[in-house]
Amino acid sequence: MTEQKNKIAALFAACWKDEALKARFMADPKAVLAEHGMSVPDGMDVKVVENADNCVHITMPAPPSGHAQLSDEELASAAGGAQTMVKGCATIDTPGCLTGGPPFC
Repeated sequence: MTEQKNKIAALFAACWKDEALKARFMADPKAVLAEHGMSVPDGMDVKVVENADNCVHITMPAPPSGHAQLSDEELASAAGGAQTMVKGCATIDTPGCLTGGPPFC
């Protein structure tokens, strides 16, 4: 997982330096991810959004399978995540995924 996070961090840094790459990443994220060594399974959709000074996007993870049978305490534990600061922007990551669910959300 650390290798994947390092790859996406390097891609973000490259996008900050190269507006054309950023535009391609936002328009066709699967192709750009593949170019940077991160394949996306067939049938999985990827959307890229950009935080701004006046707008922050938070990804709400999909509920765990069998969530209807879990207690409130079990659901709270399943929804726990880590917060990462990147150049003043907060991103919410869920354990086991890049931005919300394996391998991408």
